[in-house]
Amino acid sequence: MEYLGAAEEQLALYPGSSLADLYKSFFQDAFGPGHLVDDPDRARTYFDNELARMQSRGRHKTESCGVGRNFCRIPMDLIADGIVEKEAYYEAFVKSARSFTLPDLSQWKKEWQTIVEALRPLSHLIREFKADERRIEALLAKGSYASDHSDHYRRIYDPHYRIFTIEEMELLLGM
Repeated sequence: MEYLGAAEEQLALYPGSSLADLYKSFFQDAFGPGHLVDDPDRARTYFDNELARMQSRGRHKTESCGVGRNFCRIPMDLIADGIVEKEAYYEAFVKSARSFTLPDLSQWKKEWQTIVEALRPLSHLIREFKADERRIEALLAKGSYASDHSDHYRRIYDPHYRIFTIEEMELLLGM
């Protein structure tokens, strides 16, 4: 099953992932970065500040979000290490955010339930499975959908990336 395969891939890269971290990845593939660019000035300030504070860990590979239908993660290390120009990266990120129509929340709730059921066989490998399942259900019941990486994930993996459409990633990286 494609959801199970995507989760196994993320767990191979990030074995400390919780269900909340997997949710974020599947959410990113469905929703992209659009919710991050509601306020372009704030998004730019946050981007510049994050880039200034981060230390490169030499991450140069893109990663699929969820099952990789729509979006991928491009590490900001590519900018910090001089491989990709900062303005080109940011412009492609903004284009990605503006070029995608957000899916219906009720549709997302149904898809998430399908994903959770597909992931149950891996529940023993996924941190905080039951607790995160309840938190995500409560989030969706309130009409919210966006969620952050778990504190554990941020502490261990120190993620610095932005979400891009597959097309913008190919243009940016010349693929």
